[in-house]
Amino acid sequence: METHSKKPAPDDNNGVLISYYQLRMFIGLLGFLLSFLLFMTTYFLNDEHPLKVSISHYYYSFGHVIFVGTLCILGGLFATYRGKDRYENMLSNFAGVMAVLVAVFPTKFNGYGGNIYINIDKANYQDWFSWVHYISAGLLFVSFAVFCLYFFQKSDKEQDGEPISEEEVLKKSRRNLYYKCCGWGILISLACIGLIAILGDDSASANQFLTYSTLIFETTSLFFFSTSWLLKSSEFWNKNIPLVTYFR
Repeated sequence: METHSKKPAPDDNNGVLISYYQLRMFIGLLGFLLSFLLFMTTYFLNDEHPLKVSISHYYYSFGHVIFVGTLCILGGLFATYRGKDRYENMLSNFAGVMAVLVAVFPTKFNGYGGNIYINIDKANYQDWFSWVHYISAGLLFVSFAVFCLYFFQKSDKEQDGEPISEEEVLKKSRRNLYYKCCGWGILISLACIGLIAILGDDSASANQFLTYSTLIFETTSLFFFSTSWLLKSSEFWNKNIPLVTYFR
């Protein structure tokens, strides 16, 4: 009696790949929507100042749940995310820890304007909270830059041992160019935040750009971070989308 071994269906392994790309997409979407959701929440809840001096200051606003919740969800997604090698895994886990620390240890209340949703008594706020917050936030954004400048420029197919056509090589080079722009965009945004913080003085309160410079450059960093992750997840998207088809 002949026995016929059942050949695996072509899509048997697609579940893992789809989850992999979906995870990237969820991370990108959360980063992309964070600033917008925080502003819209405070705006529609009639906050006197829906624009805060930094994204971190939304911790004290009506957007508290969105700020803390989004960072904690990102922390969980980064912990779940598995890269192509152990170094990418380590960086992802590290980014997840930093995201949670940013949420758990709030920035100083100084400079906050608008309605207060969460009020922390000064006696209960320790100065080292702010140091943990700033260092964790800086390292988190640096981690985003490393993903763009190194790990995202590796081809998933090449690492899986699949052949790569010349057309795919060309599309990958275009994607890599955007990843480089995103990585350097994040680092330049961070440098601008630090430079303005060091050189800023009391006259900054009279200049709208300087007042909201941290918010502005944090938002640009999130834009570069989120769009790079969304582009990296584009294998999961509809291939008929012109932008995705061009970069893929």
